[in-house]
Amino acid sequence: MVVLGAGGTGLSAACAAASRGAKVAVFEADSKHGGTTAFSDGVIQAAGTDAQKRFTDCQDDSPDKHVDYYLKAAEGVAEEYLVRTLCERAPEIISWLEGLGMEWSTVCGGYQIPYEAAESLVPRIHKPDAPDGMGGGAYLVDLMFTNARDQGVEFNFDCSAKKLIYDTERGVLGVQVEQDGATRNIKAERGVVLALGGMDHNMEMAKAYNPQQLWDLTTQISSVTPFSVGDGIRMGQEINAALASVGGTIDFDYQTFAGTYDSIPIIPCIYVNGNGVRFVAEDATCSYMLRAIFQQEMQIGKPTYMIMDQHMVELGVGPWAESPDTAVSEGSLVKGETLDEIARQIDVDPASLKRTVERWNESAQAGSDECFARINQLIALDKPPYYARKNVLNNLGSLGGLRINEQAQVVDNNGDVIPRLFAGGMNSGGWYGPYYPGSGTSIVGGLAFGRIAGEQAADTEAWSA
Repeated sequence: MVVLGAGGTGLSAACAAASRGAKVAVFEADSKHGGTTAFSDGVIQAAGTDAQKRFTDCQDDSPDKHVDYYLKAAEGVAEEYLVRTLCERAPEIISWLEGLGMEWSTVCGGYQIPYEAAESLVPRIHKPDAPDGMGGGAYLVDLMFTNARDQGVEFNFDCSAKKLIYDTERGVLGVQVEQDGATRNIKAERGVVLALGGMDHNMEMAKAYNPQQLWDLTTQISSVTPFSVGDGIRMGQEINAALASVGGTIDFDYQTFAGTYDSIPIIPCIYVNGNGVRFVAEDATCSYMLRAIFQQEMQIGKPTYMIMDQHMVELGVGPWAESPDTAVSEGSLVKGETLDEIARQIDVDPASLKRTVERWNESAQAGSDECFARINQLIALDKPPYYARKNVLNNLGSLGGLRINEQAQVVDNNGDVIPRLFAGGMNSGGWYGPYYPGSGTSIVGGLAFGRIAGEQAADTEAWSA
């Protein structure tokens, strides 16, 4: 079998297939393994694991509860059978990685989604205990790469996939790749696993399918491997594969890490749009907030801002708390003794900004946010000097990929399985909604559906000429 991509999804697929005795060849456009997973923290969401019980007070969590959380966050877009498959396989992924030598530093929680029930937000984010000087994502992919290589998996780097070799009756028979300017046709008797990520650096696909990814590509910062250009999605579409849950991105604030882990406290602040009006719960999970930022900036055509005061400094929360004047001199923040000064510097109506802050202060003093149901850091902004910071987001990939079933088989536009074609991770869709539902979701989805794809391909009857 052939695996296209040597990131988290592809490595998981290769390990699973090799463990079942399949001969596996991996093709990767980069000169090394890892993909976007290597740039991440390597965190994984799972419910009911031994690690969760060991690190937290949550002793009765379960995959069923995890399913409920993800389905509510998906806003009706995700397929329940895929979400259930993912959540049921997640604890197995944790155990498998532990068998490879993975250790965890902690299991933590995320931040709220305002319409989710409070009891659904429990600590499920497993954080790798990476060696000093190594990120969690790099640690994760190195463990899998070593396991795959030890099982005899063949790796081909600097090798880009061009098209699937497809027969209308027998399905996918192989793949055409290009290496050093030469084209090769690779036979895949048991099938091809697509693990090439999303449409992350593909401007044309973003224009066609994902306005938020287009906005990220043109106005924000990308931390996605430059080799993730939608090739897996393109090749699937060329043989009539369907798309699923397209739209939205995996975004976070690269300076504050707001809304990623509950171990990172919320900065005392509010977010305002280009009219000086608050628009979101500032303690929501990161991509829920950042979807709102995208929508506000597109609707109004002006940046959004964080508004802070001296509470940020006194509480020591956030990257600027220790030396805000340095951040002002470097241009990260603007400072003003009054809200009028802040409003002029960020080009919003002073009266509107003052009304917004006054209303927030009333909510904070009452201990209840009637507008957006914020529950953390209900602190009035009443202690000048004030600070403002333009929101800048970091993109870790697009949402939306090929439609798959529970066996990670790719499904076409008629609802039929395309024989011998599998997909997982962000090359696939249908198991998440219109925004990223919380840290550790993309990696567990990649590893879970990668393993399923590898298992199913290894068990597929080989075609013969």
